[in-house]
Amino acid sequence: MLRTLALSGALFALALPLAQAGDHAQAAKPDTELKGIIKNLMQDNASFVKSHKPGYFKKITEGQHPRATVVTCSDSRVHTHALDKTPDGDLFMVRNIGNQLATAEGSVEYGVHHLHTPLLVFVGHAACGAIAAASGDYSKESNPIKRELDTIQISKGGDIMAGVKLNVNRQVTAAMQKFEHEIKEGKLTVMGAVYDFRNDLKHGQGKLNVINLNGETDEAKLAKNPLLAAK
Repeated sequence: MLRTLALSGALFALALPLAQAGDHAQAAKPDTELKGIIKNLMQDNASFVKSHKPGYFKKITEGQHPRATVVTCSDSRVHTHALDKTPDGDLFMVRNIGNQLATAEGSVEYGVHHLHTPLLVFVGHAACGAIAAASGDYSKESNPIKRELDTIQISKGGDIMAGVKLNVNRQVTAAMQKFEHEIKEGKLTVMGAVYDFRNDLKHGQGKLNVINLNGETDEAKLAKNPLLAAK
Protein backbone atom coordinates (compact mmCIF):
# COMPACT_ATOMS: atom_id res chain seq x y z
CA MET A 1 0.00 0.00 0.00
CA LEU A 2 2.78 2.40 0.95
CA ARG A 3 4.65 1.47 -2.22
CA THR A 4 1.54 2.23 -4.28
CA LEU A 5 1.12 5.62 -2.61
CA ALA A 6 4.78 6.41 -3.14
CA LEU A 7 4.53 5.48 -6.82
CA SER A 8 1.38 7.58 -7.22
CA GLY A 9 3.10 10.50 -5.52
CA ALA A 10 6.07 10.17 -7.84
CA LEU A 11 3.84 10.09 -10.91
CA PHE A 12 1.92 13.15 -9.64
CA ALA A 13 5.20 15.00 -9.00
CA LEU A 14 6.30 14.14 -12.54
CA ALA A 15 2.99 15.11 -14.08
CA LEU A 16 2.77 18.48 -12.32
CA PRO A 17 5.75 20.10 -14.10
CA LEU A 18 4.47 18.71 -17.40
CA ALA A 19 1.02 20.21 -16.79
CA GLN A 20 2.58 23.50 -15.76
CA ALA A 21 4.71 23.44 -18.88
CA GLY A 22 1.59 22.88 -20.95
CA ASP A 23 -0.13 25.81 -19.26
CA HIS A 24 2.92 27.96 -19.92
CA ALA A 25 2.92 26.96 -23.58
CA GLN A 26 -0.73 27.97 -23.86
CA ALA A 27 -0.03 31.30 -22.17
CA ALA A 28 3.07 31.93 -24.27
CA LYS A 29 1.11 32.22 -27.50
CA PRO A 30 -1.10 35.14 -26.37
CA ASP A 31 1.96 36.79 -24.79
CA THR A 32 3.85 36.46 -28.07
CA GLU A 33 0.89 37.90 -29.99
CA LEU A 34 0.57 40.79 -27.53
CA LYS A 35 4.28 41.52 -27.80
CA GLY A 36 3.91 41.67 -31.57
CA ILE A 37 0.99 44.10 -31.30
CA ILE A 38 2.91 46.41 -28.95
CA LYS A 39 6.03 46.18 -31.14
CA ASN A 40 4.01 47.11 -34.21
CA LEU A 41 2.48 50.13 -32.46
CA MET A 42 5.90 51.34 -31.35
CA GLN A 43 7.36 50.82 -34.83
CA ASP A 44 4.52 52.75 -36.44
CA ASN A 45 4.98 55.56 -33.93
CA ALA A 46 8.73 55.62 -34.62
CA SER A 47 7.97 55.88 -38.33
CA PHE A 48 5.57 58.76 -37.61
CA VAL A 49 8.21 60.60 -35.57
CA LYS A 50 10.81 60.08 -38.29
CA SER A 51 8.55 61.40 -41.05
CA HIS A 52 7.25 64.44 -39.12
CA LYS A 53 9.78 67.12 -38.31
CA PRO A 54 9.41 69.47 -35.29
CA GLY A 55 7.84 72.11 -37.54
CA TYR A 56 4.85 69.83 -38.07
CA PHE A 57 3.97 70.05 -34.38
CA LYS A 58 4.63 73.77 -34.00
CA LYS A 59 0.99 74.80 -34.45
CA ILE A 60 -0.27 72.40 -31.77
CA THR A 61 2.40 72.56 -29.06
CA GLU A 62 0.86 75.54 -27.24
CA GLY A 63 -2.84 74.74 -27.61
CA GLN A 64 -5.58 73.53 -29.92
CA HIS A 65 -7.88 75.31 -32.32
CA PRO A 66 -9.85 72.53 -34.05
CA ARG A 67 -12.16 73.30 -36.95
CA ALA A 68 -14.78 70.73 -35.98
CA THR A 69 -16.06 68.66 -33.08
CA VAL A 70 -16.62 65.16 -34.44
CA VAL A 71 -18.61 62.49 -32.61
CA THR A 72 -17.98 59.05 -34.06
CA CYS A 73 -18.53 55.46 -33.02
CA SER A 74 -15.70 53.69 -31.20
CA ASP A 75 -15.65 51.05 -33.95
CA SER A 76 -12.07 50.30 -35.07
CA ARG A 77 -13.09 50.61 -38.72
CA VAL A 78 -13.89 54.32 -38.34
CA HIS A 79 -10.87 56.62 -38.10
CA THR A 80 -9.80 60.19 -38.76
CA HIS A 81 -7.73 59.44 -41.87
CA ALA A 82 -11.01 58.76 -43.69
CA LEU A 83 -12.22 62.26 -42.78
CA ASP A 84 -9.12 64.43 -42.73
CA LYS A 85 -5.63 63.98 -44.21
CA THR A 86 -4.14 66.11 -41.44
CA PRO A 87 -6.34 65.60 -38.36
CA ASP A 88 -3.77 66.86 -35.83
CA GLY A 89 -5.21 70.06 -34.42
CA ASP A 90 -8.10 69.94 -36.89
CA LEU A 91 -10.63 67.59 -35.31
CA PHE A 92 -11.76 67.46 -31.70
CA MET A 93 -12.65 63.78 -31.62
CA VAL A 94 -15.29 62.27 -29.33
CA ARG A 95 -15.82 58.52 -29.55
CA ASN A 96 -18.35 56.20 -27.97
CA ILE A 97 -20.52 53.27 -28.99
CA GLY A 98 -23.26 54.55 -31.25
CA ASN A 99 -21.75 58.05 -31.81
CA GLN A 100 -24.01 59.55 -29.17
CA LEU A 101 -24.45 62.95 -27.58
CA ALA A 102 -26.07 61.59 -24.39
CA THR A 103 -23.09 59.49 -23.31
CA ALA A 104 -20.47 62.13 -24.14
CA GLU A 105 -22.31 65.38 -23.48
CA GLY A 106 -19.48 67.00 -21.54
CA SER A 107 -16.91 66.30 -24.23
CA VAL A 108 -19.17 67.62 -26.99
CA GLU A 109 -20.00 70.70 -24.95
CA TYR A 110 -16.31 71.36 -24.42
CA GLY A 111 -15.73 71.31 -28.17
CA VAL A 112 -18.58 73.70 -28.86
CA HIS A 113 -18.38 76.07 -25.86
CA HIS A 114 -14.68 76.10 -25.01
CA LEU A 115 -12.97 75.35 -28.32
CA HIS A 116 -15.65 77.22 -30.29
CA THR A 117 -15.70 74.83 -33.22
CA PRO A 118 -18.11 76.15 -35.88
CA LEU A 119 -19.04 72.63 -36.96
CA LEU A 120 -20.37 69.69 -34.93
CA VAL A 121 -20.52 66.39 -36.81
CA PHE A 122 -22.12 63.08 -35.86
CA VAL A 123 -20.72 60.19 -37.87
CA GLY A 124 -22.52 56.86 -37.97
CA HIS A 125 -21.21 53.97 -40.04
CA ALA A 126 -22.08 50.83 -41.95
CA ALA A 127 -22.48 47.57 -40.01
CA CYS A 128 -22.58 49.33 -36.64
CA GLY A 129 -22.50 46.81 -33.80
CA ALA A 130 -24.05 49.26 -31.35
CA ILE A 131 -27.05 49.77 -33.63
CA ALA A 132 -27.37 46.02 -34.16
CA ALA A 133 -27.30 45.48 -30.39
CA ALA A 134 -29.74 48.31 -29.63
CA SER A 135 -32.20 46.95 -32.17
CA GLY A 136 -32.12 43.51 -30.54
CA ASP A 137 -32.07 41.98 -27.06
CA TYR A 138 -29.08 43.20 -25.06
CA SER A 139 -30.44 42.29 -21.62
CA LYS A 140 -27.49 39.96 -20.94
CA GLU A 141 -24.89 42.67 -21.44
CA SER A 142 -23.12 44.28 -18.49
CA ASN A 143 -24.80 47.25 -16.80
CA PRO A 144 -22.32 49.82 -18.20
CA ILE A 145 -22.91 48.60 -21.75
CA LYS A 146 -26.67 48.46 -21.24
CA ARG A 147 -26.64 52.07 -20.01
CA GLU A 148 -24.97 53.21 -23.22
CA LEU A 149 -27.26 51.15 -25.43
CA ASP A 150 -30.37 52.40 -23.59
CA THR A 151 -29.82 55.90 -24.98
CA ILE A 152 -29.90 54.71 -28.59
CA GLN A 153 -33.56 55.19 -29.50
CA ILE A 154 -34.34 53.02 -32.53
CA SER A 155 -36.93 50.38 -33.30
CA LYS A 156 -36.31 46.71 -32.55
CA GLY A 157 -35.56 44.27 -35.34
CA GLY A 158 -35.12 46.89 -38.03
CA ASP A 159 -32.65 47.17 -40.89
CA ILE A 160 -29.20 48.10 -39.56
CA MET A 161 -28.46 50.88 -42.05
CA ALA A 162 -31.91 52.36 -41.49
CA GLY A 163 -31.14 52.29 -37.76
CA VAL A 164 -27.75 53.93 -38.33
CA LYS A 165 -29.34 56.79 -40.26
CA LEU A 166 -32.17 57.20 -37.75
CA ASN A 167 -29.68 57.32 -34.89
CA VAL A 168 -27.56 59.95 -36.65
CA ASN A 169 -30.65 62.09 -37.30
CA ARG A 170 -31.70 61.81 -33.67
CA GLN A 171 -28.25 62.85 -32.49
CA VAL A 172 -28.46 65.92 -34.72
CA THR A 173 -31.90 66.75 -33.34
CA ALA A 174 -30.67 66.42 -29.74
CA ALA A 175 -27.65 68.60 -30.48
CA MET A 176 -29.80 71.25 -32.15
CA GLN A 177 -31.94 71.43 -29.05
CA LYS A 178 -28.93 71.64 -26.74
CA PHE A 179 -27.09 74.23 -28.83
CA GLU A 180 -30.12 76.11 -30.13
CA HIS A 181 -28.67 79.48 -29.10
CA GLU A 182 -25.38 78.92 -30.94
CA ILE A 183 -27.18 77.77 -34.08
CA LYS A 184 -29.53 80.77 -34.11
CA GLU A 185 -26.56 83.12 -33.77
CA GLY A 186 -24.84 81.43 -36.71
CA LYS A 187 -21.96 80.23 -34.56
CA LEU A 188 -22.61 76.52 -35.02
CA THR A 189 -23.73 74.14 -37.74
CA VAL A 190 -24.67 70.56 -36.87
CA MET A 191 -24.11 67.89 -39.49
CA GLY A 192 -25.00 64.20 -39.58
CA ALA A 193 -23.18 61.74 -41.82
CA VAL A 194 -22.67 58.04 -42.47
CA TYR A 195 -19.23 56.61 -43.20
CA ASP A 196 -19.93 53.75 -45.58
CA PHE A 197 -16.93 51.42 -45.84
CA ARG A 198 -19.14 48.64 -47.26
CA ASN A 199 -20.86 50.74 -49.93
CA ASP A 200 -24.28 49.83 -48.55
CA LEU A 201 -25.64 53.17 -49.76
CA LYS A 202 -24.17 52.66 -53.26
CA HIS A 203 -22.45 56.04 -53.35
CA GLY A 204 -18.90 54.69 -53.17
CA GLN A 205 -16.97 52.52 -50.75
CA GLY A 206 -15.43 54.60 -47.98
CA LYS A 207 -17.56 57.65 -48.75
CA LEU A 208 -18.75 60.02 -46.04
CA ASN A 209 -22.42 60.56 -46.88
CA VAL A 210 -23.97 63.71 -45.43
CA ILE A 211 -27.59 62.93 -44.51
CA ASN A 212 -28.47 65.85 -42.26
CA LEU A 213 -27.50 69.50 -42.03
CA ASN A 214 -29.10 71.53 -39.25
CA GLY A 215 -32.16 69.29 -39.42
CA GLU A 216 -32.50 69.20 -43.21
CA THR A 217 -32.61 65.59 -44.38
CA ASP A 218 -34.03 65.89 -47.90
CA GLU A 219 -31.35 64.52 -50.23
CA ALA A 220 -32.22 66.84 -53.11
CA LYS A 221 -32.14 69.93 -50.90
CA LEU A 222 -28.89 68.86 -49.30
CA ALA A 223 -27.31 68.50 -52.72
CA LYS A 224 -28.19 72.13 -53.49
CA ASN A 225 -26.98 73.49 -50.16
CA PRO A 226 -24.02 75.88 -50.73
CA LEU A 227 -22.20 74.34 -47.77
CA LEU A 228 -22.24 70.95 -49.49
CA ALA A 229 -21.75 72.13 -53.06
CA ALA A 230 -19.41 70.04 -55.16
CA LYS A 231 -15.81 71.24 -55.45
